[in-house]
Amino acid sequence: MRIRSITLHIMWSDEFSLVDKFLEAAKTAAPLTIRVSVAPPPPSKAEGVVKLLKDRGVKYISAIHIYYNAEEVYHYVSQYNIFATISDVVEYVKFLKILYTRGEVHLSRYVSLVLGGAVYNSPYFPASITTKKGISISLLYPNDLNNIDDVERALKKGEEIGRHIASIIGVEFLGVDGSLSPWGEESVAKAVERLFGVRLGEPGSHYAIRKLNNAIEEARVKKVGFNEVMLPLAEDEELKRLVKNGALNLDKFISYTSVCIPGLDMAPIRIKDWELLKRALYDLAAIAETKGRPIGVRIFPVDAEEYYIEGFGPTPALLL
Repeated sequence: MRIRSITLHIMWSDEFSLVDKFLEAAKTAAPLTIRVSVAPPPPSKAEGVVKLLKDRGVKYISAIHIYYNAEEVYHYVSQYNIFATISDVVEYVKFLKILYTRGEVHLSRYVSLVLGGAVYNSPYFPASITTKKGISISLLYPNDLNNIDDVERALKKGEEIGRHIASIIGVEFLGVDGSLSPWGEESVAKAVERLFGVRLGEPGSHYAIRKLNNAIEEARVKKVGFNEVMLPLAEDEELKRLVKNGALNLDKFISYTSVCIPGLDMAPIRIKDWELLKRALYDLAAIAETKGRPIGVRIFPVDAEEYYIEGFGPTPALLL
């Protein structure tokens, strides 16, 4: 088990000297990323807040949410590479069109469409909003799963580390987001097949994902955020292979959203008709409403059959 991310959650009006202490303490856990999430500042204060954090050396910042329109989100993302949330399908499609027409599709990774309500105080950017001060933590643990009981073992280790970091800087430990997410060959798709004998795309996939979600829900640790299986296409090499060999397609990723938080995440999609994309997103909104839990969406609108995503390499595009 490795630490995927450690996040400091703060109010936009807080004294930011705490950030310096956090950055030093977080390094001791050797996480893949160290992050700061700020409660959404008023529009007049947002730029100043972002600059203060950038000046302190924070690379992963989440600060812009909900009440910003597509053009405003584009401004902050293109200028500062910060993470942002949009909650309206129409505004999200407008944002993607801006990136597509300006040749900046790579910025899609910074913005999530969140459907079905908000998620609070999770370390998973960008689909989370900070409402209180504290520390949250996420884990990378697909390779640690040889049986279903290993879920709780991994989350308990993560909780111990998160509580330790929180105690060092003197803030509350908000919880561990137990979501099962991949990183390269540390694959959620492989974990599903190892535990249940089911390749994603085959019958039984929904059941297997739901069983993993149950194990996360039942783990006796302090949890925060999403706590579900995640299937970000670009981040999972086995998912890429399954798409290339035809086992997975856009319809199946949308379908899996019924049992996991981002069934359509970090996914290049070949855009031939923007209206069709909007309809697909409304399908996802309907799934979120029926499911009664929020879902997150990140799409790279592309023309090619494959798209290179920095940090994760060539990724096959799904056909709309």
